[in-house]
Amino acid sequence: MRRSRVSAVIEIFGLVLVLLSIKAVGQDISTLPAEVIRYADTVYVNATIMTLDDHEMNPNPGTIVQAMAVRGEVIMGLGSNEEIMKMAGPQTEIVDLQGKMVIPGIVESHVHPHGSAISIAREKYKLKSTPEGYALSMDVSATTDETMARVAKAMELLLANAQPTPDEWINISLVHNPELGFASPADVSTLMSSPRLADVQISKSDISEIVPDYPFVLSSASSILSAQEKNVWVHITVGPDGESVRETVVELEE
Repeated sequence: MRRSRVSAVIEIFGLVLVLLSIKAVGQDISTLPAEVIRYADTVYVNATIMTLDDHEMNPNPGTIVQAMAVRGEVIMGLGSNEEIMKMAGPQTEIVDLQGKMVIPGIVESHVHPHGSAISIAREKYKLKSTPEGYALSMDVSATTDETMARVAKAMELLLANAQPTPDEWINISLVHNPELGFASPADVSTLMSSPRLADVQISKSDISEIVPDYPFVLSSASSILSAQEKNVWVHITVGPDGESVRETVVELEE
């Protein structure tokens, strides 16, 4: 028992000497490399990690690294496989991401990605930079089938009274109706979008069957083109002064 106590005293004394030595050379323990203090819980290697450390509004993804070390909820380090593996200990979980991309978590504050998608589509398919075409605002129906039947009927009416060119947009905006269970535009949008693809009620293929040959948007609120009056097709062009010119085409049949 006496020898054990002596050994413990020696170990503590040795630790004190180490700490004093660190202090003597001006080294703060909190600044020591993480791998010296404790190993990482998990190390991710062979990845394409986008750090997004360039905070300017530009397309630059920032520094791209191979590996990442994590302890608890804190990222201990980012760098090459060789650098980060130094932080792995006997109990560290090593995850080989096999080249997969890793990005920081993103909190969606309220954006409209369809606007950028439309801009990309205009450039890719050489469409007019200023949208022109045909717009209709009409009430949503009680069921998806009834809504799509109305969309199909509306398209038949338009094509019977106008000849859209391939670079003109066609936009049908579905107006919410609280009496039918759609209290707001957001409720209508759930018909066309959902966190799970299996829950989407109106898909791209459904729309393509009705409108196969034109750039088409089915929206739950005003979109690239909007008709101010309900149930009336309007043709929207751009006048010499850059302002929209609206011309009534045909009114929906009851």
